[in-house]
Amino acid sequence: MSLGEKLRSLRQKGKRTLSEQSKSLGVSMNSVYRWEHDLAVPRKPMLKKLAEHYGVPLDWLLSESASASLVSEIEQTLLCKFRQLSDPSQYKVLGYVERMCVEEYGSDNGVL
Repeated sequence: MSLGEKLRSLRQKGKRTLSEQSKSLGVSMNSVYRWEHDLAVPRKPMLKKLAEHYGVPLDWLLSESASASLVSEIEQTLLCKFRQLSDPSQYKVLGYVERMCVEEYGSDNGVL
């Protein structure tokens, strides 16, 4: 999977248009289009911003191998949705997940 394919997939999973994505990143719509179609490669500072924006490791984003995925599809979707929430809502979600882990694994397992 190419860098462009990954960027397009991450944007689409977040249900964002090219226009919305370009505004949130502070770049032109043409730049996002060119990245997603492997016509250009973002510069290093933007690559770091993209990885942070999508919550994926920079190494994964730059890896050409589809099997190098460190983040599953459901994790990517969850992270995209999580990032759309306000800070207080994110803490509520985190508390819910922590309670689920305690229920599933017990409190002494070191999860979260």
